[in-house]
Amino acid sequence: MESNDTNLSGNAIGLRDSSSAALDHLHKKKLIFSRVPKKFFWIGLFVVVIAGIVAGTYVFLHPAQTAASTSTGTLQTAIARQGDLVLQASGTGYLVAASESTVAFDVAGKISALDVKLGDTVEKGQLLAQLDDTSALTALDDAKQSLLELTSPEAVANAELAVTSAQSDVINAQYVLNNQLYWKNDSLIQEEYAGFVIAKANLDRAQAAYDKAEVGEYINNANEAQAYQTLYAATQAYNTAQYYYSLYSQKPTERQVNQAQASLDLANATLTNAKNYLAALTGGEVPEDATGSSLATLRQAQRTVQIAQENLDATKLYAPISGVVMTLDAKVGDSVSGTIMTIDDLSQADIQFYMDASDWTNVKVGYVVSVSFDSLPNQTFSGKVTEVMPGLVSTQGSTMIEGIAQLDDSVADIGLPVGVDAGIDVISGQAKNAVLVPVEALHELPDGSYTVFIMKNGTPTLTVVEVGLQSDTYAEIASGVAVGDVVTTGIVETSK
Repeated sequence: MESNDTNLSGNAIGLRDSSSAALDHLHKKKLIFSRVPKKFFWIGLFVVVIAGIVAGTYVFLHPAQTAASTSTGTLQTAIARQGDLVLQASGTGYLVAASESTVAFDVAGKISALDVKLGDTVEKGQLLAQLDDTSALTALDDAKQSLLELTSPEAVANAELAVTSAQSDVINAQYVLNNQLYWKNDSLIQEEYAGFVIAKANLDRAQAAYDKAEVGEYINNANEAQAYQTLYAATQAYNTAQYYYSLYSQKPTERQVNQAQASLDLANATLTNAKNYLAALTGGEVPEDATGSSLATLRQAQRTVQIAQENLDATKLYAPISGVVMTLDAKVGDSVSGTIMTIDDLSQADIQFYMDASDWTNVKVGYVVSVSFDSLPNQTFSGKVTEVMPGLVSTQGSTMIEGIAQLDDSVADIGLPVGVDAGIDVISGQAKNAVLVPVEALHELPDGSYTVFIMKNGTPTLTVVEVGLQSDTYAEIASGVAVGDVVTTGIVETSK
């Protein structure tokens, strides 16, 4: 870059008159420009304004022609070069394992065996420790015995008998209800009435024969005995006929119907429960909503066996993940309940990082990272951002971005312990072997496009360019500028 590093806007005040004249001229041509496409209109406007600035600059550069001038302006330039442009945000963090698991017993007890020590490498599913399981074994045996009693051959036979008895009760209850509901059967009434009439006639004849035999307080002969038996039988038949005639010739009450229906419903429910219980005992299909006291007892016994088995299994502790034992807080003989160790998976290394809130737009999931450690000053490690907290966090009195970056190397490959401090750069964009110019050379038009002044034969020439990445100092030029071109970066005011 040539001359002093000063912004173009610093000289714009001294050239206001020339710029104003150019803008007045454009105002007079408003109707002509209104028929030109919008992008070309803005480019044309920009050319005229810059032309005025250049004209003013020329005046400053020729003091012999402007005796009233007391200072001069120097056009600042830079050479477009080829290089790499990297946009990145920097922060700090520390090394963490890809995952960590706390290992705990689900039941309380005394440790009878401990098969690992601090720093050991373990595999997922490996037995780590065991509690004294004497009481758990006893509880399981008792639960199994109780279940055997409920599922014995005798219990199955009783369940089958209960089904048969319940079926008979349903038939009888249905018969009673039918008698209540169908009392208007005229044929049945007539049949019962006929039986009643016959029984009454038989009773009358028997009574007449008994009276004729003049049987006294005691029976004295066979004729008297025959008369008594005939009268007794006729009386019983008459009472029965009268009962059934009365039963079928009268309308049942609502209470009688409800009682008969309730008896039938109860008989059906009892039959259903008996069938479900028998199915449960014999391995049949049982509905999920099945009820009944016998079935509830069976299910409770089954759950008791299951819980006893789970408690026995819980006396053994297995590794939930593969990794390294990082903490161990127990020994053989200790009475424990809960966590006794932690295991870290060191097959993958992560960086828990924090960055300034101003870098929010430059830290996204998937961005490449470069990580370094003070303990390894000559090495860098690459990876990607895997997680960014959805909001800013407060740490040590500052508002920060918090995230996780996963490195391509494992913790073992890095050769450092978890928790070690790290420096991290999140790369939000990069261009390799690009044409670069200082950002001061860019001039943005209202439509968002850019132009650059390229020096040709000592004269600034306006050129439309395509801009790629931009940092605070340099911009990538995708087209419009070649390596070695001289571009203007502003006008710096110098004393005469």
